[in-house]
Amino acid sequence: MKSFIKAGLLGWVTLATIAQAHHSSAPHYDASKTVEVEGTVTKFMFVNPHAYIYFNVTNGSGKPVEWRCELSARASLERLGWTADLFKSGEKITVNGAPARREDNVCSTNKITLADGRTLGREQKISVATTTPVTAAKTTRTARLSDGHPNLEGSWVSQGGPGGPPPGAGGAVGMSGPPGAPGAAGMSAFPAQTTAGATAAKLYDQRFDDPAIKCNPANIIFGWTHDSNVNKITQAKDAITLTYGYMDFVRTIYMNMAEHPKKITPSTGGHSIGQWDGDVLTVDTVGFLPGVLIPLSGLMHSDQLHIIERFTVDNSAGTLTREYRVEDALYLQAPYSGKDVQSLSAKPYTPYNCVELSGKNNLRTN
Repeated sequence: MKSFIKAGLLGWVTLATIAQAHHSSAPHYDASKTVEVEGTVTKFMFVNPHAYIYFNVTNGSGKPVEWRCELSARASLERLGWTADLFKSGEKITVNGAPARREDNVCSTNKITLADGRTLGREQKISVATTTPVTAAKTTRTARLSDGHPNLEGSWVSQGGPGGPPPGAGGAVGMSGPPGAPGAAGMSAFPAQTTAGATAAKLYDQRFDDPAIKCNPANIIFGWTHDSNVNKITQAKDAITLTYGYMDFVRTIYMNMAEHPKKITPSTGGHSIGQWDGDVLTVDTVGFLPGVLIPLSGLMHSDQLHIIERFTVDNSAGTLTREYRVEDALYLQAPYSGKDVQSLSAKPYTPYNCVELSGKNNLRTN
């Protein structure tokens, strides 16, 4: 087995750049080191939230040792032209990556060199993929439904790019602290926490508690825009259903209720009731399980979380705008606000089909 650790300025600069582009890898992989191994492909798991390539490496005793190395999400790689048959079983490869912190023979891929000499970066564009969720700016669609309300139905994709807020989203209201992490959906800074909120944050460890490890979308704000997956909205008289492209999370907005039930079973998505204010759909949601607002930073929320969303559609532009206000008197010193913008997608919603393969590297050992 060929394996080595690189040190020095050049290796550090390269790895630091990669780490900045993929913040969530840092707790799981040691970006200050590089491991490079040659092996034979056994399988390519082209899945969400992370694809993995599995390959056998011959050790010093001449015996095969299985390795697995992480790549980006299938949904992101498909937009770059990657396919499930990109790597063939039995194919010789050389993988360069950052080693896992808590498991042997595991890495976060930087690049893969194929037997013919071609090199693929972690998020390298291979071709113009037919699965790319290009926006459909000019689309014939009914502006209003038969009941006269705006038509929100369709497939929608975030304008912000993978994991980030949309252009022109602006800053959040009533917030302070360091810049927001990717996937913060229009937030420019973190809201200040109360003492209780800070205490809850200390108990959260992103390495092991990130909701994605359990194929959970985290919350209704984060999941709607994360990684620019294609969402779907269906609209009926008594309910509007939001199917998130991230984690296949489904929300029901009840349109036939003036107020929330007195007893609500707490959940990740809470209980949502909606009403039309002219052409604006206003959604009020309560009844959340305690959880995390921003998984990468560990900003927590309590069961007192209260979210108000306002959805507006612009049919001429083919856009859907969501403005939101987040309140949590127990964990946050002040409410904060933000917004995101979705465009009609030429690619329809497809199931995310989460398969978590991180293994022991993301499990507590004590």
